Amino acid sequence: MNIDLSGKRALVTGASSGIGAAIAEVYASSGAHVAVHARTLAKAEATVEKIKAAGGQAFAVEADLIDSMAIEAMCDAAIRGLGGIDIVMNNAGLYIPEAVVEGGGDTWDKTMAVNLDAPRFITRITLQTMIEQGAGGRQLYISSVSAIMAEVLGSAYCASKAGLNALVRCLAVEVGQYGITANSINPGWVDTPMARKAFEDMKEEGQSLEDLIEESMGENTLGVVIKPADIAGMAAYLASEHGRCITGQEINICAGLSLVRYGD
Repeated sequence: MNIDLSGKRALVTGASSGIGAAIAEVYASSGAHVAVHARTLAKAEATVEKIKAAGGQAFAVEADLIDSMAIEAMCDAAIRGLGGIDIVMNNAGLYIPEAVVEGGGDTWDKTMAVNLDAPRFITRITLQTMIEQGAGGRQLYISSVSAIMAEVLGSAYCASKAGLNALVRCLAVEVGQYGITANSINPGWVDTPMARKAFEDMKEEGQSLEDLIEESMGENTLGVVIKPADIAGMAAYLASEHGRCITGQEINICAGLSLVRYGD
């Protein structure tokens, strides 16, 4: 099966590393012109350089996703630079562990701002151009299996991702008439720099990081550690013509973790 995104114009948020970078790279290698977002241009440029070195087309855009004015400017820059927009991948996310009883509101507000409000705002801005183009399009989102599971210290994150999936379902109903699909991907634990940092902080004395990752991230039905490329493959499929009849769905890529209850 060939994933062909030739001539497509894509925006990928949170694409400086991890899942976002993998998605931006596979979009570009499949023929798309990619606007690579990060909080700063310097962070986005690392992915852009990698794409260009492989013969792809990409450029960097920046925005702090807590700032609505910065988001609007970023979307405008992406659409101008691409000459339109066909694919929007909302990947950027934030996880701050905090117990409900201890929360003062800052964690909740910041998590909702990045994980739910920013994708909603980006969707609203980019949809206007997609609809005006009259050629359909793809609105895609990286959510989490946490949206459908309980997680200790994860109330803000789980709630934000559940809200994101609800937004996607409603959006799919609204935009289907324009030939636009809307879908979310629910990853389990994925071996990314952000995840590795979290596990580094949890590592016990004498324990290697690789052993901890294998033990913890591999605690799923298949007993495997999920890589960013595993998520990027589905993101490319959904963005292509192969995904034209898939909409309003949340697709779990978690090696069966959604079948296993999180422990304490």
